Amino acid sequence: MASIDVADIERRRLTVGVVTATVLMSSGSLVIFPLLPTLQAELGISTTDIGFVAAAGFAAALVAEIVVAPYADRGRARTMGVAGVLFMAVALIGSALATETWHLIAGRAVGGFGFGMFMAAASALLVRVDPARAGESLGRLGAAELAGIALGPLASGLTIAFASPGAILAWSGLAVVLGVVPVMLTFRERGAPEPTGSGAAASVGTAPRPPRMSLDLLRSPTVVGVLLLHGAIMVPTGAYDGIWPRFMTDIGASEWLTALSYALFAVPFALVAGWAGRLADRRGGVSAFMRGAIVLVPIVALYGVIGNPWVATGVGLVESSGQALAFIGAAAAMAQAVPPVRAGASQGLMRAFGLLTATIAAALSGIAYDAGGPLALFGGTAIVVVLVAAGGLLVVHAAKARRPVDGLERTRSTEEAAALEAIGARPARDGRE
Repeated sequence: MASIDVADIERRRLTVGVVTATVLMSSGSLVIFPLLPTLQAELGISTTDIGFVAAAGFAAALVAEIVVAPYADRGRARTMGVAGVLFMAVALIGSALATETWHLIAGRAVGGFGFGMFMAAASALLVRVDPARAGESLGRLGAAELAGIALGPLASGLTIAFASPGAILAWSGLAVVLGVVPVMLTFRERGAPEPTGSGAAASVGTAPRPPRMSLDLLRSPTVVGVLLLHGAIMVPTGAYDGIWPRFMTDIGASEWLTALSYALFAVPFALVAGWAGRLADRRGGVSAFMRGAIVLVPIVALYGVIGNPWVATGVGLVESSGQALAFIGAAAAMAQAVPPVRAGASQGLMRAFGLLTATIAAALSGIAYDAGGPLALFGGTAIVVVLVAAGGLLVVHAAKARRPVDGLERTRSTEEAAALEAIGARPARDGRE
């Protein structure tokens, strides 16, 4: 009983540290968006360029999630967390000094790379600290990310009335630096093995480390299917995160209402996240995803015909609930499909693919909005979500019908089993999707 209590305390401690740092990181990542209309006028940025500013962050995070994320499974989670925080702070302070469009693009790229590193480390640690409750833990991570998404734009949207964009970005960078403290205090593997010793720890020391890249996971059809599910849910994020302030301005919203719409969007997500995670743990991540997608798709299409900013803000509350179910469901499905010892690589690969779809959507969003307005942007986004999600569900169910299909889904390797024992993780339950 004592060991169970210690494990639970460690899980709670890690969760608090992850949540605190994630709020700071995600708030910093989106603090620039309500400032874009002002920066657009000051720096002469076109609407198409806004899409590229948004895409730069997604693209850089994608690179981090593929190249750096596997190192979270190789004992580098804390280093990745600290580096991610510092990258984000430098990006914000650098953006504060921007005088041309490419400066903002570069700043978003640096911040996106840091955010990718940080999230890979955080998600890997949360999955491994208690694999049986991975959905719940990842739900809290998602809620923290959305809380930051709410606070950052809200703060910048309210302060733009009496402060310059440069000052807001600079102070945001200094605030993000505070995230180093919870990372240093809590980002560590529970029961991580020492370089020398006996028993399981020694066996881990002599066993091959996990691969430096995560692409070997693509041999699993289930993994491929989950990637498509996560990619589908990231299409709306890329398609209109950057364009949202322009859309709200065009239908009559003030800067403070635009900022408020970001903040209110996070409220249902935060309220639903814990329940969504527990549902994913109990019924399977794919089941939770499907429930969320059913709510999400009609709402995305509806934005295309909304002409009132208050209505758009209210509809966003419903969209947020669907996003929570679908997003957390996909993350939990990946945790259930891959051994916990590969959590960093698998969650990073999943987020990378989602960022790829978001990057493409962001790059095309300004073009679509300029060409066909809200109907083209939001209606097209809804269609793409349906097509990608349908493909993912077909792959997952086909893989489930002929399971077991490969080593990832049938057995864990000797070194993975030793590593799991050494970090004190319990094997994740299989076959719950």
